[in-house]
Amino acid sequence: MSTGGNAQRTHVKWTGQLGRDLTARFARILCVFATSCLTVGTARATDGLEPIDASMQARARGGADVGVGDTALSQIENAASLSLRSREAVSVDFSGQLLFTRLHWDGPIDSATSHGEFPLVNVGAAFPVDDRWTVGVALQSKSGMGSSYTMRHLLIPFMDRRVGSDVKNASLSLNIAYQVTDKLSIGAGVRAEAATAEFSAVLGPADVEFGRGFAFGGGFNLGLHYRATLDVSLGIAYRSPSWFGDLDGGEMGASMFGVLPLTLGDGRIKEFQLPQQVSAGVAWDVNDWLKMVGEVRWTDYPNSSFGTMTVGVDGPIDFSMPFPASYKEQWVFIVGAEFKLAEHWTLGVGYNYATNIVPESNVLPIAPANLQHHITSGLRYEQDNWWVGVGYIYGFDSSTRADGSSDVPLGIDFALSGIEHQQHSVFMGFGFSL
Repeated sequence: MSTGGNAQRTHVKWTGQLGRDLTARFARILCVFATSCLTVGTARATDGLEPIDASMQARARGGADVGVGDTALSQIENAASLSLRSREAVSVDFSGQLLFTRLHWDGPIDSATSHGEFPLVNVGAAFPVDDRWTVGVALQSKSGMGSSYTMRHLLIPFMDRRVGSDVKNASLSLNIAYQVTDKLSIGAGVRAEAATAEFSAVLGPADVEFGRGFAFGGGFNLGLHYRATLDVSLGIAYRSPSWFGDLDGGEMGASMFGVLPLTLGDGRIKEFQLPQQVSAGVAWDVNDWLKMVGEVRWTDYPNSSFGTMTVGVDGPIDFSMPFPASYKEQWVFIVGAEFKLAEHWTLGVGYNYATNIVPESNVLPIAPANLQHHITSGLRYEQDNWWVGVGYIYGFDSSTRADGSSDVPLGIDFALSGIEHQQHSVFMGFGFSL
């Protein structure tokens, strides 16, 4: 009996040591993976981190708004545009968008498809103070997407495993604009942001989970709008990085070959940060029935958490380590037009091109290939104190295949895989003055 008891205690001790060894080994891998998932996953909305634009009018003309500023939602892109609102009434504008995505992942031994519908909602209001000052407030759904696959993997070929993600990011901004002269307006604002994410994936022989985590932070906005002539307007805007605390609160777990599940502890991304952005745009009223618009945006992903970050685990073994997400900077080029069809009807059309930000060594199934080409259209009806409109965006199919390597440790499947992304969306909006 004594010998059997010793053997049992030895077996329990060995099993416990195995669990601790596996925890130490895969805690680092899981943290790196969770970090890369967050950065790639958050970037799955139509235009990099975010949809093409905030307002119905801007989406219809390809996303250009910095040089136009024709709604209370325009303050999100350029705070100075608040000066263009009516001095006699409070303006309120709403926009909603529904994204439809189809993602197809082609792995080394299996493939799977993920379908999704993702709603985004924005609302803004502008309050005139006097002949020079206007204040505004805006709520923006900056992103809200996810993926879900069930498939076999190279080192776990005997069972289907779920791979997926769910990421959301929203902001609330308070802005103020001052009309310096009849031609020049300047604006500034502050914003509060919240981000949340959860993930599930397979790394080589390990099945890993990142429970839902949260982060809260903020930043500031600056803008300028200048009416060069009666027909030509220019706009420049700067959005600071969004500085967060740690993105944490999610419990992390892992299992080897689909068995022996382990709880590793709480994971976090230290000092999570979203990128800064600079935009410049122009609007030209060619005649009474035609307006032409153009805009250029630069987003600095490399100097945010999408370039390099520090991740950590609070668990049986606490540690921190740097991880290079390696995102590239993004340039967006927009051209669009609005046609006055009748006294109350306006048609908007546009084209939006965004450079690819995801390197081939960061292809992951929890995020699609980066869409680059978009065509947009929208029709709205306007009265003196209210308007309503609808529109459609088509994102041309995009695909990315890994270059035979992966930045993710044990990302064997990722190095030998590719992904195809199909996406389109419908949107609507309405607004009124009080």
